This record gives sequence, C-alpha cells and structure tokens, in this order.
Amino acid sequence: MEKLLIYRERFLKFLTARGRYIQSGMRFLGGTVLFYVLGELFGYTETFSQPFFVFMMGVISVFIPISALSLIFYVVIFLELLHVSLEVTLFFALVVVLYFLVYQRVFPETRIYLMMVPIFFYFQLPACLPIFAGMFCGIAGLPAILMGTVIYYLSNILQQTMNQLASGSAHGKVYSLIAARAIDNKDLLLYFVVFCLVTALVTAIRKRGAAHGWNISILAGGVVYLICMFIGGYLVNNEINITSQIGTIIGSIAIALIIQFLYNVIDYTREETFEFEDEEYYYYVRAIPKVTVEEEEFNVTQITVPSHRFSLKRKEHKQEHKEQDKEKGEEI
Repeated sequence: MEKLLIYRERFLKFLTARGRYIQSGMRFLGGTVLFYVLGELFGYTETFSQPFFVFMMGVISVFIPISALSLIFYVVIFLELLHVSLEVTLFFALVVVLYFLVYQRVFPETRIYLMMVPIFFYFQLPACLPIFAGMFCGIAGLPAILMGTVIYYLSNILQQTMNQLASGSAHGKVYSLIAARAIDNKDLLLYFVVFCLVTALVTAIRKRGAAHGWNISILAGGVVYLICMFIGGYLVNNEINITSQIGTIIGSIAIALIIQFLYNVIDYTREETFEFEDEEYYYYVRAIPKVTVEEEEFNVTQITVPSHRFSLKRKEHKQEHKEQDKEKGEEI
C-alpha cells in the first residue's frame, strides 16, 4: 500500500507541475470524443460528422468554458434534429429550456455530467454514471444523467425510425412514430429506475461516514446496478447479455476506484473526535486525516578531484625524499 501511495504522490506532483498542459490535453481529448460520439449517434448532417469538424471542436474546447461547450453541444443536436423533423426539434428545445430553468441554472456544475452520458453509453460503460454522480455530486447530479440518457435514447429512436422509413416497414409522420417509440421504450424507463436507485445508494453510503465508505459505496453501487439490470431485464422481457453486463460492471468499478484513489485516501485508523461548546451550541466534530506520503529526499554530492593534483603531490614527495637523502649523506 505504501508503494501505491508513493506512486500516487508522484503522479499528483507530475499533474501539478504540468497542470496547464495536461488540462489542455484533456479538454482537447474530451471535446474531440464528445463531438465524435454526437456525429455517430445522430449523423444526419455530413458537416458535423467530418473529421475536420471533430478536430476543430477539440481545439475550440481547449479555449472556451464548459458553459460555452454545453451551448455548442445543444446547438449541434438542434441542427441535427432539424434534418429529421421540425416538430421533434421544437419539442426537444422546449424540454431543454425547461430543464435549464428548473435545474441547470441552479446547478451549473452538473453540465459536465450531462455531456458525459452519451460518451459512456456509446462505449458501453453506463454503470459509471450513477456511481460517479453518487461519489462526487450526490442526488443533485441525478437529473443531469437522466437528461443525458434521454438524449442518448432519442438518438437511438431516431435511427430506428429513419431506418424503418427508408426500408418501407413503417409509414406515417416522423414525430408520431418517434413519440410512439419513446412511450413504449421500456429500456429508457429501466435505466431511469436503476440510475435513481444506484445514485441514492452510493450517496447514502458515502455520507454515512463509515470506515472505507467510499470503496464500499462503489462496490455496493456496482452490485446493485447489476442485480437491478438482471431483474429489470426479466420484467420488461428484454434480453440481457450476462457477460457484457458483468464486464461493464467490473470496468466501471475499476474506473471509479482508480479515480477515488487519486481523489483522496483516508486513514480511518487515526480517526479523532472533538467536543466543544459556545454560548448557543454544542459541537461534536469527527476528524479523519487524509493519507499523504512524502518521499525522502537524498542530496548526492559528487566530488571530482583533478588528476594533476595527484601528480603534484607525487612530485612534492619525491623532492622531499631527495632532500632527506642529501641531508643524511652530509651528516655521514
């Protein structure tokens, strides 16, 4: 464990020393992946699916704040939807406006969670979403991941509807077909229920203050997610790939544990409690120190002696021996 803590401190020092460059690189990578995934999920406008556009959005993401990136995110979706149906676009715009007025304006820091949702769904890691929300944001982050889930399933419903219209297996107006599919979509409802349960569970365990609460909440959230997906899949008559779900849970738990380890490490063996009072209140404080490991610094001084000093010393010794020999000869 001590070795891991040492490597953790080295990594954090490396991030601190090169924080500006690493942050810029992460923002570029995040923006590139985000708009690449949007192009794959929607892809009704060729411009937004071009590699040059994706690359340029990655570059722009380095220099703009998250609020501006979130605005571009919505604008791209609106323009994609306009190529499908004006009615769907207007309805989605109304939902986004209500979401912003009721929730996003109050919790602006949750924008990043919403934009993460399509990415994690695309890479088959949706279990990370409620675990991350419960770890770092609590119940307040739940509406963001639910709204992101709506955006992801809207893209799936659009693709299925457009494919059926193109093949001639479905007839009617686009918005009516999309509305019918959205109402009958049991997978969306299942993810809503599972995300709510897992986020609430992880948040509750983390805030209980039990020993190793962070790790226990992550493991419990992963297990509950897996059980709920199996039970929910059976109830909604949906085929669940057991191997895929187990792999998703293992990968999500591993990612969450690594991020939590880098975020903080708490030493519960050195827990302390304090009690004091003032004129109005009694205060009970529980303090648990964070674990930090400082490496010993070794200062190595290399001493180099020029070779000519030895030659001078040898000459001086020879001269002294000659003088001593002369003195002895004169005495004799």
